[in-house]
Amino acid sequence: MTTAETASEGTNTAESAEPVLLRTENLTRQFGSLVAVNDVNLSIPRGEFHSIIGPNGAGKTTLFNMLAGTLPESEGRVVFDGDEITGLKDYERVQRGISRAFQTPQLFPGLTVLENLRLAVQAQNQSFNPLKKTDPAHERRAHEVLEQIKFDADPGQATENLSHGNKKKLELLMSLSVDPDLLLLDEPTSGVSHADSESLMEFISKTSRERTVLLIEHNVDLVLEYSDRITVLNRGEVISQGTPSYITDDETVQDAYMGSY
Repeated sequence: MTTAETASEGTNTAESAEPVLLRTENLTRQFGSLVAVNDVNLSIPRGEFHSIIGPNGAGKTTLFNMLAGTLPESEGRVVFDGDEITGLKDYERVQRGISRAFQTPQLFPGLTVLENLRLAVQAQNQSFNPLKKTDPAHERRAHEVLEQIKFDADPGQATENLSHGNKKKLELLMSLSVDPDLLLLDEPTSGVSHADSESLMEFISKTSRERTVLLIEHNVDLVLEYSDRITVLNRGEVISQGTPSYITDDETVQDAYMGSY
């Protein structure tokens, strides 16, 4: 069985009645002669928790950068909620309903938890400008997020005094504060202790209910526990897609990445 046939079969094991929210068609990114992402086709139904895994250098972050709009596509198309968004900038994609949390929390040091949330709300309609006059509506939305989602830190606490885990949670709240349809999460448990990783993933699962989540994560155990479907990349190409049980039984994935799983 070829790689393309394997990927196709895995996809067919997890058909969904939900409409497709995100679709990529032959998405490719080259850096000179290096093809970092090659001909990637994804179809993510609305409401799905979908993970992307693969060895280092597989092209996961490059793919995310194209989906978020921080890196232009060399070839291919990105369709979101029925509209083509290929070529749109990152802030334009945020306005369309795509939000991203990074591997390293992107917070404003010297500002409080509440102020960081307010700036995230502000950025959806204007820009990330700490000096811009506060809009009362942005302030209200920041308070709403803190009231709706349990977060064990004082709203007036400066972000540099937060634990690493709480910094991760705050960036997730900032991503959710713009009420996105699609949440892109890049290695959320990176730098978090093994004991805290499960807690953080549970927090992600609870706070992102009724949203579509696309996750890059190195902790395969957590991916298998929380994902509806998984895409496996290797050397920039999709080698398999399917349910967690399908992925763990796929010999192509075993050989390329998962080893003893």
